[in-house]
Amino acid sequence: MHTLRTAVLAASLLSLAGGAFAQNAGAQPGEDGRWHTNVYPVLVWLPIDIDTSINVPPISGSGGGTTGDILESRFDGAYFGGLTVSNGVWRVDADGMWLAFGGDRPDHPFLKVDYDIIYATARVGRRIAPDLFVTGGVRRIALDYQVDIADLPRLARKPGVWDPLVGLGWHRVGPTVEWHTSFDVGGFGAGSDLDLGAGVRVDWKPLKHFGFTAGYNLLYLKLSDDVLSRTVEIKATLHGPSVGLGLYF
Repeated sequence: MHTLRTAVLAASLLSLAGGAFAQNAGAQPGEDGRWHTNVYPVLVWLPIDIDTSINVPPISGSGGGTTGDILESRFDGAYFGGLTVSNGVWRVDADGMWLAFGGDRPDHPFLKVDYDIIYATARVGRRIAPDLFVTGGVRRIALDYQVDIADLPRLARKPGVWDPLVGLGWHRVGPTVEWHTSFDVGGFGAGSDLDLGAGVRVDWKPLKHFGFTAGYNLLYLKLSDDVLSRTVEIKATLHGPSVGLGLYF
């Protein structure tokens, strides 16, 4: 159900952004053939909804397994930074993010989970229609998680995976306003089981090389990790607004 809701929300973000782009006609970015660079040194993400669940099999005949949704989620912080280089036909995007969040379930049985996620993404895009790009890339995900179940010993792991990515991007660049939207799907069992990301962003450039950016981002992650001959399954969905600064060259 979470996967379906995530896909629907991602499609809605793209639809809304597409409507905005259609109402904001302008010249294609980089038609002069020069390369243009956007640097986002500070991007703050503020998720307003966090859904997490975890499935921990029993420990070698001793019981203690648990599965289900976290009932009381919490968000501890996030940081984004990004870089884009484009010349109209080609786009290269790179960004990094740190997330810290967790959740609790008071009983049946008691469950507490804490996550730290660091990921870095690199994509190459090729324009296939006005403002529309097909993209491919890779995402590195480093996950540090701790799970406390009732009075059992703490389960702590730091798995890291490489996820292949494919997706679409829609980018409309003007002298003072830029619109950006993207959708990526990855993992496919090569790294995580499933990795979905979507975002909509608008940049306002009141000065030649300086501006502000605001948008909305969504992340869904499903990851299986082998621990002591058990497979722990983690699912997390986060979405919310983002704000930051941009430098344009």
